[in-house]
Amino acid sequence: MEKKVNPVIILPGINHSPTFLYDENDRQMFDSNGNPIGGSMFFPDTRAAKEKFTALLKKLATVAFIQNADFVYERAYDVGCAAFAPQRCNMSGDHVNNLKTKRWNYPVSEMLQEDKDWVYLMVPMQKVTAITGEDNFYFFTFNLVGDPMKSAAELDEFIEMVKEQRGCEKVSLLPVSLGGTILTAYLDQFGHDKIDKIINIVACLDGTPIVADIYAHNFNVSAEYLHHDFLAEIIKEEKGRGTIGYIINTLLHLLPEEAFNLALKGLVNSVLDTIMINCPQFWAMVPSYRYDELAVKYLGDAAHSALKARTDRFQQARLNLRENLLKAAADGVIINSISGSNLNFGEKMYSFLGCVNSAKKYNTDGVINLGSTTLGATGAADGSALPEGYRQVNESPDYPDYSYISPDGRIDASTAVLPDNTWIFLDQYHEVGRNDSVLNLAKALILGDIENVHSDPDKYPQFNRFCNTYELRRRKLPAINKIMEEIEAGKFQCSETRKAEFQSIIDEAEAVLNLTIGDDERAQAVCERIDKTLIGLGRLAPKESDGRREEFFEKFSEMVSKSTLRYLGGGNIIDKIKKKLG
Repeated sequence: MEKKVNPVIILPGINHSPTFLYDENDRQMFDSNGNPIGGSMFFPDTRAAKEKFTALLKKLATVAFIQNADFVYERAYDVGCAAFAPQRCNMSGDHVNNLKTKRWNYPVSEMLQEDKDWVYLMVPMQKVTAITGEDNFYFFTFNLVGDPMKSAAELDEFIEMVKEQRGCEKVSLLPVSLGGTILTAYLDQFGHDKIDKIINIVACLDGTPIVADIYAHNFNVSAEYLHHDFLAEIIKEEKGRGTIGYIINTLLHLLPEEAFNLALKGLVNSVLDTIMINCPQFWAMVPSYRYDELAVKYLGDAAHSALKARTDRFQQARLNLRENLLKAAADGVIINSISGSNLNFGEKMYSFLGCVNSAKKYNTDGVINLGSTTLGATGAADGSALPEGYRQVNESPDYPDYSYISPDGRIDASTAVLPDNTWIFLDQYHEVGRNDSVLNLAKALILGDIENVHSDPDKYPQFNRFCNTYELRRRKLPAINKIMEEIEAGKFQCSETRKAEFQSIIDEAEAVLNLTIGDDERAQAVCERIDKTLIGLGRLAPKESDGRREEFFEKFSEMVSKSTLRYLGGGNIIDKIKKKLG
């Protein structure tokens, strides 16, 4: 039975708005394989980038032999500029090429199945649409290399369209990650009269220090990190073992330290010059407290005056956000924020983000700091607790005995803009859609089953837990359900006892997916139970252990990498010999 709610408009994250390249005559452009040029995040010009990358590799190979780093910076810079050329912005903040972002001017119910599947993959809200109906869910998109203030104006038009289609006076907004910047711009330009609810989900409400550190070239350039940890961590995240990363680290010592550093600098500067410096949306990801210094550095010249006027306008919207949210709440808009916490940047996922110097200085979800996603909550960083004797800053007048301090003593939610409507999942990384406890909380907030952290704390506590149910929901439960369908259709014969066993697995899996308090141990246990059942039926190959040989090679390559680092530091063997001959 459907439940009547106002339409929900999702303001999606950084990787959720498909954008495509068109020519000057508005004809869509395709690559050599006949595929549209575009994507939902970055879509590099692979042909041009490959040519430039080949030139860089040749130069580095030459450097390894003749130890001359001339032109390394230029070659590396050319690679990045070629790669990001399709999304390049000019000094006024507009994209140079004809980019068009796909826009669904109709609800999820009217999408093509492939589009609907993609939207649900990005923002898995099926539990809500099963109750509210897909007619009440819309997916707003915006250009990654656009202007959040302009995107907010487009959102206002989108809201008017939704109101007309659904015959309603107000809508609910669900900003996810980067969608928080669009919410910020919208509230400051258009107010809150058309909104009944806002549910922020790991929303970027005050940037992230990662982006500011990239603008500031504030990277961890220690020899230990660059020549041992960085590549190994990235490859380990992807492949399970860091062997290849350790081998590359060792080979990099064939290059002079100067060449290595120049290559990195060239790549970073190419990204800055091609899209970041001239793109208002990227400036919207710089925390407000670091904006002025960086804007003076990059946008202080006359050529950038028009762009700076645009970024200044968003900065003002962000400085007004706390007041705008409080005004909306005072006028009856129900606002809640859901956040992950207790991780360093790049921890658990996206390990490459750990390259910034502030990686361990903030309490984060691995991508955005807690102070941004909650707009003000206080969190201890890098595994530490709040100072001994710390007392929460604010008390609740309605709940004087309530503590906003997390059970682990690392977070004080009382400093958030709306502490009674701030929900924090401990040890939870940015991809909160992989935790069904988060989705169940979002559903309860959208449906109005709860209003704040005091509504039902036993079922929906303010401080919840990490739980990864992604594989269970997406693959493992569907596999067991398929077996039951085959049994019912007579395509698979088994005893009643065996059938009851399958059903008990399904019941446990569904119970885990309906948990409102995360229990990762229970989730992984039912996943293992399903795997064992599927392997027994021959429907899943046993997971192959990479064995002692692979383990030996990883440990050996790690030892070689460490030994090389210890002996050579950030330089190479030629540097070492030159110093000794000195």
